[in-house]
Amino acid sequence: MKKILILVAISSSVLFAESEATVNQKAIMQDMEVSLAVIQKGFLYNDGALVKGGVASLQKSVKHIEPPSKADEEILGKGNTYSYKYAKRQSARISMLSQDILDSYEKGENYSAMNKYKETLKQCLACHKKIRRW
Repeated sequence: MKKILILVAISSSVLFAESEATVNQKAIMQDMEVSLAVIQKGFLYNDGALVKGGVASLQKSVKHIEPPSKADEEILGKGNTYSYKYAKRQSARISMLSQDILDSYEKGENYSAMNKYKETLKQCLACHKKIRRW
């Protein structure tokens, strides 16, 4: 009986296991989503600390963006050869725009900061559209 339970546990863990890179990438994307939500909350509550914290967190997370691995090829399809360069270019744009958000907010230019936030979100969606082929 114990052998059967152990066999079931091992087989289910192997079946549902994800690569470490995939798990890390999901965690990075979730961190970025939370960072964007914190920035937005900072705008809504006019709280500079939230905006500053969200931007810092976003800039920290965006450094670790990687394109899909070879293991993801069957999901995303072949021919995604420029995804690495594209993902890196988008992450640089997101980092630059997030700094612009903070600079505009600190100058008191709230509408400009919100427009930069919108542009940042557009960069995220553009990358998802190209790499995931939405």
